[in-house]
Amino acid sequence: MTCPSSPLRIHRTPIHTLIAVIVVFASVAACWASPQQVTILHFNDFHGNLLAPEAEDELGGIARIATLIEQVRAENDRRGAATFVMIAGDVVQGTPLSTVFRGEAEFAALNGMGIDAMTPGNHEFDYGMPNLNRIAEMAQFPIIAANIRRRADDTRVFPGTVRFTVGDEEIVVIGLTTPETSITTRPSNVANLTFEDPAEVAGLIADRATRTRDRVVVALTHLGHEQDLALARDVPKLDLIVGGHSHTKLDEAAMVGNTVVVQAGAYGEYLGRIDMHIANGHIAGFDYRLLPVSSEIEPHPQVAAVVEEYHGRLDDAVKRVIGHAGVFLNGEREDVRSRETNLGNAIADAMRLVSGAQIALQNGGGIRASIDEGPITLEEILVMLPFGNEVATVELTGGQLREILQRSVAAEKPFGGFLQVSGVKVVAEDGEIVEISVGGEPLDPNETYLVATNAFLLEGGDGYETFTEGQNPYYVGTNLDTSFVNYIAEHGTIAPEVEGRIVMR
Repeated sequence: MTCPSSPLRIHRTPIHTLIAVIVVFASVAACWASPQQVTILHFNDFHGNLLAPEAEDELGGIARIATLIEQVRAENDRRGAATFVMIAGDVVQGTPLSTVFRGEAEFAALNGMGIDAMTPGNHEFDYGMPNLNRIAEMAQFPIIAANIRRRADDTRVFPGTVRFTVGDEEIVVIGLTTPETSITTRPSNVANLTFEDPAEVAGLIADRATRTRDRVVVALTHLGHEQDLALARDVPKLDLIVGGHSHTKLDEAAMVGNTVVVQAGAYGEYLGRIDMHIANGHIAGFDYRLLPVSSEIEPHPQVAAVVEEYHGRLDDAVKRVIGHAGVFLNGEREDVRSRETNLGNAIADAMRLVSGAQIALQNGGGIRASIDEGPITLEEILVMLPFGNEVATVELTGGQLREILQRSVAAEKPFGGFLQVSGVKVVAEDGEIVEISVGGEPLDPNETYLVATNAFLLEGGDGYETFTEGQNPYYVGTNLDTSFVNYIAEHGTIAPEVEGRIVMR
């Protein structure tokens, strides 16, 4: 409806005048109606962190999040505001609970929390499409992704949108998943899918949604913050973008034109809250903040019971000690994605040991945690190497190997594809390789080398298509976590060092 900007002149007979006046007053009343109050609660990149941290000063825990959501809903019910809860992807992957139950525990917990919409992240695909279909069928809430289609028939894997009505206002939520999924999960997991350009898809849907009347259009995305900002620029009809993927903690909402952009960090440490006044299909005003998921919050009893049930089912074997670390094993996110670390060296050495290869290459993004000095349990290894990747070998020429290593050192850091190495030394200056040696000898561009890696990289993950050009690819039959368990068991105590395998000047 377009509100009149000047008085209307009405020339009618008395009865027609009366009817016209009633219509005009109804129209003006609609224009003067109070804005609808709407709250959107959101989190992203949860990565299986169901359990509350043991330390009092640490944030997180799904049962605490459930309590926060319940408290906000109750508060909003009292003041007549609507509440919606949205998840911007990567619920699964990263903890023993998630690894053992392949996301089932997370979805069982979420089903008790009144989730209104979720868009899948790239890690939802890590256990393959059959598993994603299984947990999606479990979900008692909509999973939406407008830009994911099946190659076979060009149909959407998930519904593209979900709609909500609040009073006279309508809210359209568009799900969008990063096209990087084709290289940030094992490529064979998504080989039968296509990931369309998010801006093109969102622009088309936003145009259709607002063609007949003004509606609030929300993009629920797993694209990354910089990509969200670009999306807002490319699709100005979006009123709000609720994002994930980059683990960006936005204490204040970003604005691009009239589009509000938010994201709530990662691991369930914060619940994002945006309180909006909506009028005539637009956000007339808003307040945004992050709610810390602190130890002061009492866990929601029903959700906590679900988590404890799954936690209790974890096999006692994950608690057993399999060896010892003589030093701190550095798997910190910024470090393994930027430079050589002692843990990266040990993992790559374990890959060479199980495969018999001359060289081993492991992407830093596949290393998800550090291990403290002292006893090492299987649980710690599952946290550190959660993806179930199989060790594989492939024959690469020296030229192909140089191309792969050059991509690793040249990419902007931190880079999930930064390679931890064994059996090879790399020296780079200003992002350009100046020296590569294998077993102490200079790399021969025409020589063929047997290289161990993981299935993710072998299939071109992280953009390493050169791996797919190698000869005689072979799956060793041992997962990466198992190879590391065997490596520790053989040595008893490990104390790897940073040895100068990767030198960047």
